[in-house]
Amino acid sequence: MEFELKKIGLWSAVKISFLINALLALLIGLLIGFSLMLIMGFAQQMMPYDQTSWGGPDLMSLGMFGGFFIGILYAAFIVVVNVIVTAIAVLLYNLFAGWLGGIKFTMHEVPAVIEPSMTLAKTGEQPGSAPADA
Repeated sequence: MEFELKKIGLWSAVKISFLINALLALLIGLLIGFSLMLIMGFAQQMMPYDQTSWGGPDLMSLGMFGGFFIGILYAAFIVVVNVIVTAIAVLLYNLFAGWLGGIKFTMHEVPAVIEPSMTLAKTGEQPGSAPADA
């Protein structure tokens, strides 16, 4: 059987994309957050207290947990960007599939596997059934 994928539901694709990206970004965000937390905590211990003479915002004032929140915010940003990119890709696919035709694919039916049944050798009865002479 040959089929053609003419249209992808925008909302269903965005939901799946959001869920997958949120789980991956949570893991990556936690990894980045803990790494930055350790780095900023270490750098805060090594720097003198009045080391803000370069004129920019003092990132060290965020402290150890500031690095963790930077990682989590980065992960949230990546989720939003990936979901927007997914929505644009689905819209473009639907547009081009309407003009040029969708992706064609072939499916075939897999035959059902029939489980063998056990029978008793001499009588041909099923196990657990009542004997014929009872």
